[in-house]
Amino acid sequence: MGAWRTWPVVFLIFLFKDASNQEIVASVDLARSVTAWEGSCAVLSCKIHTRHTITNFTWYYNPEYDNVAKIFKGTIVYQSTNNTEMSSSFFDRVLYIGTGENNCTILITNLTRQDSGSYQLRLMGKRRMGKDDWKWMSKSKLNLTVSDAGPGLKLHQVPEMQENQQVTLTCSIDYDCPFYNMTLTWLQNVNGKEEMIIKKDMSERSTTTKLTFVPSWKDNNKIITCLLQRMNGANDNRTIQLDVKYAPQNVQIKAESPIKIEEGNTITLECSVESSNPPNPTITWYKNNQRLDSKVNKEQFDESGHYYCEAKNSVSATKSNTVEISVLHAPKHIFIQKPKGNIQEGSKVSLNCSTVANPPVSRYIWYKNERLFFNSTNSRYNFSSIREKDSGSYECEASNDQGTSRSSPTKLDVKYPPKDVRVVIKPDYKQFREGTVVTFECVVNSSNPNVINFAWRKNKIPLLPFSGKKVVTAGDAGMYACEATNEIGKSPSDEVFVEVLYSPKNSSCKIPDGTKKREHKEAILKCPSKQSNPKISSYEWFKSSKPYKTTNSDSLHFPNVQWTDSGYYSCRAINTLGSSPEAECSYLQIEYAPKNVSISVSPGNFVTEGTNVQMTCTAKANPSNNLEYTWYHKDQALQISEKGYVLTNVQMSNAGEYYCVVENGIGSNKSQVVHLHVSYSTYTIAMYSAAGIGPLIGIIIIVILIVHFGIWQKTCRKTDNDRSDSAFFVLKKTHKEVSDQLEQDAPSEDSLTDRINYASLQFPISSNGGQNQPRRNPNHPDPNDIYSVVQKPRSTAEYENIESSKITQDESQDEIHYSIIANLNKSTVRERDPDVEYAMLRH
Repeated sequence: MGAWRTWPVVFLIFLFKDASNQEIVASVDLARSVTAWEGSCAVLSCKIHTRHTITNFTWYYNPEYDNVAKIFKGTIVYQSTNNTEMSSSFFDRVLYIGTGENNCTILITNLTRQDSGSYQLRLMGKRRMGKDDWKWMSKSKLNLTVSDAGPGLKLHQVPEMQENQQVTLTCSIDYDCPFYNMTLTWLQNVNGKEEMIIKKDMSERSTTTKLTFVPSWKDNNKIITCLLQRMNGANDNRTIQLDVKYAPQNVQIKAESPIKIEEGNTITLECSVESSNPPNPTITWYKNNQRLDSKVNKEQFDESGHYYCEAKNSVSATKSNTVEISVLHAPKHIFIQKPKGNIQEGSKVSLNCSTVANPPVSRYIWYKNERLFFNSTNSRYNFSSIREKDSGSYECEASNDQGTSRSSPTKLDVKYPPKDVRVVIKPDYKQFREGTVVTFECVVNSSNPNVINFAWRKNKIPLLPFSGKKVVTAGDAGMYACEATNEIGKSPSDEVFVEVLYSPKNSSCKIPDGTKKREHKEAILKCPSKQSNPKISSYEWFKSSKPYKTTNSDSLHFPNVQWTDSGYYSCRAINTLGSSPEAECSYLQIEYAPKNVSISVSPGNFVTEGTNVQMTCTAKANPSNNLEYTWYHKDQALQISEKGYVLTNVQMSNAGEYYCVVENGIGSNKSQVVHLHVSYSTYTIAMYSAAGIGPLIGIIIIVILIVHFGIWQKTCRKTDNDRSDSAFFVLKKTHKEVSDQLEQDAPSEDSLTDRINYASLQFPISSNGGQNQPRRNPNHPDPNDIYSVVQKPRSTAEYENIESSKITQDESQDEIHYSIIANLNKSTVRERDPDVEYAMLRH
């Protein structure tokens, strides 16, 4: 039978060209050699790699290439598509066992020595993209060796063994054939577990057995055999002797315990080891679990104690039994053992009187500061909760039937953290006014060791750094405590409250709901003050830096805000010690509909035909941008939306009542009614004269001359009781300047009319030969009237009555502005302005 040797897999790539010189690539995986016994079987594993179509593959035995015939010659072992050419020596002994299109594995049974030799694979096929045939013979050979020895049994390297550590032994043979039975077993007495592993891949065909066990020291030197049994009864084996490393076994001190000797005598102890691998372990002696310097297996001892030995090799160490040696003597090496480090008050402390004595100590006596303190059969004195008063110098005395010994003094210093920590404040007051100098001290009654640090807290928050002497401010108020620290611990004081009195601080002025308010709505201003001690008693409000109002709360309430409430507000909080700095609010802006709507007329309400008149509509409003203006004439809306309204070349039809309406997003308001009076021009008068009113024109000329030159000035002055409607003149009253404050006041609807002073001359036109006509409505002037208008300053205190006896001719001449004569019907009475004084001319 054949067997696979452990050889690298050969990966072959073959290049050849067809008639068109195009390269074709193929490769084969196979083992280099197979070894088998005579009469067994062999598996020739093979796998083809190509990108082209394979039509046939042929296995050759010892093939040779005929350079003349250009063909391969040799024994055909197997053909994939036609076995007619197969050699009779291999007929019925070769089977194809491959799986898959490119698997070319075959099995040869009943092997003979003549089957030994080289085997090659011949491929034939077609190119992938064409119909041309291609042929190829592998250049690599698979060597088959058939002999009685066959493949060898191998026992793999034996790992180092150590007791109680699992180990695995491996035995294998490079052979496997499905038609040839064989077994691999272990001959062993180590209670191991066997496992059989068979590999059948391209790189290896093998049979392996494994033995896994945990050796003990008793398994050392045992023989274990790997046995191969074949179907023909032939056997083969491989044998190993176990080398188990283990720690020394049965380590003993051969003596009866306890061993008593008199002080000054010795005793010899021997450490024996039954077995060890590696041998010759190292011996070490121990007394009371303390290692001794001795390294020999026999040693002499003269001190009491518990003794044992230890044998150690590279694996581990093993201890022997313990033997007690008792040396009889009085107590010695006596001293007091106390806790290491600081002994803190309140802790549990134990003092131990340590001594070496045989027989054991029967009585212990304790001394404190050289005075008898305590006696007991116990070597320990315990403090369940040691106190400061327990500090002192301690000694102990131990006694047995061999004698008595006393220790040297041991000082016991009980440490404790600072005690009775207090905060002391000077001056000793409960309340301090801001600005007072205050001293803070942290006082400690006692401390062991001394205090090394003081820490301060205010309202439980650490103060870093902290000055013991300070000028207190409002921020220094609070609960103060100090903490004293030494090496043992920290001790806090009780909290002490420090109250600081001060006037209000950090006041602010706010308008919570926004600085813009609509008229007649509610507005609230807030004056919060975050700090005050004592409490705030009142709040003082200012408007434009002038005192406005005092409230008990921090709110200034406007339930129905007016437009006049706009302005800059500020406030301050007040307590019994003073007040806070004045805090300013944002500007309180009141939004309101237009107010004080008025019309100004230039050059005046009384104009002559052809004059240009400028009317301007003014108002106070917020918001004042994008105001909408609407003009009305005789209650009829005009197509004018501007602030100013210009009448060019005024005609009689333009006379009448005018007013304007101003509107913003909040509301609208209407101005006072303004009367525009239009008089005939000179040209119009001339046209009337040409129409036959010459006599009237002559009278007018005479009157104008009289008025202009003042001929009738003195003769025509009368008292107020003698006034007539036939003629008058107006004198300007000598007066002081009117204050600016009057001009700032919002004008009323009637005041504008009252401030216009005028005198008129009217010529009634009669269509019936000079008969007087009824007087028309003063709001609708007769187009035949002629007016002369005087526009006076706004003050109504500009005129006074003039009498001829109180003014000279020159003075009156200078003070007369206009004198207008009206030839009126006696029955027609013009309503007089009560604030205007008239001077009459009679003839």
